[in-house]
Amino acid sequence: MEKRIFYNYTSILKNLVQYLPSRGLIILNSFFIVPFFTYALNHKEVSIYLIAIQLLNLFCTASFDWISKAVLRFYEKYRIQDKLDIFLSTVFWLSTIVYVLTAVIFIIFKDPITTKYALTNLIFGLTILLVIPCGIRQCLYQVLRLKNRYNLYTASIIFYQLLFIAGFAGLVNLIPNASAIIISMGLGILAIDLYIIRTIHEKFPIKKVFDVEILKEILQYSMPLIITNLLYYATLYMPNFIFQASGAYLKTSIFGIAFILVSNTIQPLAGLFTFVNYPVVFKEWEHKNNIKRYLTNSIQLYFCLLMPIILVFCFYAKDIVSIFLPEEYAFSAILMPYFAFKLFLHELLKLITIKYHLHQTTYVETAVSFVIVCMSVLFFLQLFNNPSLIYAVLIVLITEIVLLAANICINVKETKFLAYSRIFRTIALVLLINFMAYFGIELIFNNYQFMGIFKILVFVILNYAMSWRFRKQILN
Repeated sequence: MEKRIFYNYTSILKNLVQYLPSRGLIILNSFFIVPFFTYALNHKEVSIYLIAIQLLNLFCTASFDWISKAVLRFYEKYRIQDKLDIFLSTVFWLSTIVYVLTAVIFIIFKDPITTKYALTNLIFGLTILLVIPCGIRQCLYQVLRLKNRYNLYTASIIFYQLLFIAGFAGLVNLIPNASAIIISMGLGILAIDLYIIRTIHEKFPIKKVFDVEILKEILQYSMPLIITNLLYYATLYMPNFIFQASGAYLKTSIFGIAFILVSNTIQPLAGLFTFVNYPVVFKEWEHKNNIKRYLTNSIQLYFCLLMPIILVFCFYAKDIVSIFLPEEYAFSAILMPYFAFKLFLHELLKLITIKYHLHQTTYVETAVSFVIVCMSVLFFLQLFNNPSLIYAVLIVLITEIVLLAANICINVKETKFLAYSRIFRTIALVLLINFMAYFGIELIFNNYQFMGIFKILVFVILNYAMSWRFRKQILN
């Protein structure tokens, strides 16, 4: 009986474990690289680096993100129809056209961007060029996901991390710090792109084909995604652009570093659930199989595995900051719990909104996001008068909560793919276990000083041990 009940969990965990080593490397690298930047660069240089990366994210969001999602959504469909070569070729030429158009728009607005956000022409130009290898990587990673080439994916991550660190160490004394970081990233990403393409070249042909019907389907599915992604982007990064434009470089750095340290821990783990489940769900959907129990189990497991990590940033944020960051970043500890829950809810939102992708009704998510995010932007504009870090992070979190609640309540075209009663029971039991573990540890180690890392490890291990002990009650 237990084997039948836990079949989905076993399958999901197996897929998660395959990609977990690469995600662990991202987390470890983050706790080395991010503190290194904060000690090596002054807060203005850090703020410039953060703005450059956020501009890169904006460029990718407007160009390659939605195309890579289309690859993930339609790959199986056109594989079944034996039109994969035509589909991938259409994607390639569409990506090329979109990149050129987006680059032209960015270049037109170069002067106000560089002036207002303290960027040099070199950093601006490097950021635009970096989009190309980043966009190629996004599409290649979708193909690796669909083919379940987790070994190649993990090898590429290791390859990139080593090249990035080596590149920065070699360039930091030759060119300005922020430029050295971006060039190192670009070289590393370009190298892994070539590595992946060479490895799967015979299975990834590009021809001089541009299918109009396929293009229409991609655009119909993806156009709402562009708007939705840009709206999500605005809710997260607008505070940093406002702080930077106001000359509050330290606040830009604190806000950005707190977010990066949290996101580089949570997103590699939380993002695994969409990373491994989207291909499975799309494939099952195209083959007309039922997915309600699978998606429900995925979200139950999501809460069970992620909640201890989220609460680490709530209970032990001061310990983390005191160990890894300079004293001027102490306020990051106040922001980390907000960011932890924001990221947790955002990755959960991706699992909830898969219903729109299946029915190709992504315009519904766009409409909901437009109304909610526009209201949030009005609140963000108050930061020009009062550049408060707490106010900014509160709006970010509240926006995410409202977005999640709205998308849970909305159902179109038979999109009731989740058994919420099971999920709510799992949430209650997981929270109970987590708080019992925390208060137990605090009671035992209350009189001991300088045990931050040790208490974090004990907290996480104890939580997972208790969750395993009561897995039938939590996950059934």
